[in-house]
Amino acid sequence: MSNFFRSLPKHVKTAFISIFRHLAMSLSAISAVTVTLLLFSTFLMIAGNISLFTKNIEDDLRIHVVLQPDVVKQADLDNVQKDIEGIQGVKKVTFSDADHELELMIKEHGEDFKMYRGKENPLSNAFFVSVKDADTIAAISKQIEQLDHVKQTMYGGTSVPKMVSMVDSIRFGGMIFVILLTLLALFLISNSIKMTIYARNAEIAIMRNVGATNWYIKVPFMLEGILIGLLGAILPCIFTYFGYPYLYEMLGGQIVTSLFGLQPIYPFTLQICAALLGFGMLVGLIGSFLSTTKYLHWKR
Repeated sequence: MSNFFRSLPKHVKTAFISIFRHLAMSLSAISAVTVTLLLFSTFLMIAGNISLFTKNIEDDLRIHVVLQPDVVKQADLDNVQKDIEGIQGVKKVTFSDADHELELMIKEHGEDFKMYRGKENPLSNAFFVSVKDADTIAAISKQIEQLDHVKQTMYGGTSVPKMVSMVDSIRFGGMIFVILLTLLALFLISNSIKMTIYARNAEIAIMRNVGATNWYIKVPFMLEGILIGLLGAILPCIFTYFGYPYLYEMLGGQIVTSLFGLQPIYPFTLQICAALLGFGMLVGLIGSFLSTTKYLHWKR
């Protein structure tokens, strides 16, 4: 291990020299990584905000449970709440008395309903039920409707769960696209390292003849792959660091409504930049490792 660390500066120097000596192939590999990471950065920004949209939608998506008009005793209210909380998939149950229901109606439908305040209030007590998974809201709503003392249940219909399903599909499709781009980057980096290996064929043969281990031979190439990945990540990081804040300010931090609020600039952009650097170096490392391992095994 001590020998490895003593020889590490030499390996790093060799990796830098190799990149500049085979500049055309290195630039090709760096460009592939850059394009991949630019698209990966775009995907991460979209996926991060879609996750926030989905969470906001699911948090805002509630079942409105209207009780029978005669359900006013605290014991009956407690029993209904206990029954609702016992249904699988229910996350939270919040009580809303008749007065609060009227204030919500006034807020939603206008000042004309103020005349019903006080003893003239025709509305019943109710509950607002949050669910753990938007896909289960219809089934949970039907179960609640079967309970005693429940008059009716209402929610946003099928449109919101369909929206959640749609954004999940977009996120899955984007992930498949990024995987394909990653494979392309691995292929180009592997080919770049392979050309470097062939160009240094005689040097590798000499190193083997004097007793150099496979790992000693591999390390400079692996460091070269890491450097290619690191250099390829610079432009995507700049794009993310300056591009996302510009987009955030241009849209005012949200798309149309607060329900579609964007991820805050920090630490979101820093997290993406860290992911891009790590991903770029990992892709470079894997590509160079596969290429050198295959070559050294073939030449054994």
